[in-house]
Amino acid sequence: MEIQQSPLYADYIRSLGWVIENLEGNFIFIKPFPIIGGLAKIQRVKTLPNQKRLLLILKKYHIRTLAIEPDCTVRQSDFSRWCRRITPYVRVSHDSFIPTKTIRVNLTPPVDTIFHRMSEAKRRAVRRAEKNTITVSQTNDFNLFLRLKHKSAGFLGFITTAGVERLWQKLPIKNKSVLLAYTETHQKPVAGIFLIFWNRIAYYWIAGASREGKKLFAPTLLVWEALKVAKAHKCRALDFVGVWDERRPNQNHEWKGFTKFKEGFGGKSLYYPLP
Repeated sequence: MEIQQSPLYADYIRSLGWVIENLEGNFIFIKPFPIIGGLAKIQRVKTLPNQKRLLLILKKYHIRTLAIEPDCTVRQSDFSRWCRRITPYVRVSHDSFIPTKTIRVNLTPPVDTIFHRMSEAKRRAVRRAEKNTITVSQTNDFNLFLRLKHKSAGFLGFITTAGVERLWQKLPIKNKSVLLAYTETHQKPVAGIFLIFWNRIAYYWIAGASREGKKLFAPTLLVWEALKVAKAHKCRALDFVGVWDERRPNQNHEWKGFTKFKEGFGGKSLYYPLP
């Protein structure tokens, strides 16, 4: 079960004003809209829902658009067939609300093995960050991280963090962590990562870095430290929560930069079915 089907995530979505329905053990997120009809999202389910039962729920809330984004274990052929069968009754969205591809780093080997599976460029960047006296610490001061993220994202940077503070508030301490990177000469952090732990997976939920932090290779050192923190939490893998999907070459071009960054940490690509 991925984080989007966890009770913790459902509680967070509910706090944002969505209605939650449970069908066959899977959460359905519903946003009713008057006149134009509502939206339903079904994310990261391992089994495709029974269509007759689902349609009863959609009819109850006057849903006109359904966004369904199953787990990677669902075969593309089965998903495509399921979508064809339900489209006469509801519009299936082809827009993705969550990424269709991610990268996961296996954390079960020893720490030294994980490090040596990283690219030579990333190993060198870790050493350079250490030589630049970058230090990393964990904190529960989420506002400090949020200020860094807003500043690093530039104009209208707050849009990139919509709802994330509420998510932090909803998560128990054991399921979350913020890592911040500092230099010897700056009291404020130059880079940071918000991690979520669920079902032995660490999710690299959101990250940010100042220009100086990037020059000093702080983001690379942060990921290396995040891998070690996740392993200490007994996680099996670290999930980068989304990269550019070459199956949709005309979408999310701005993701190519951080996709290249994430690819250097020795992970494996994970593809989700496309509607």
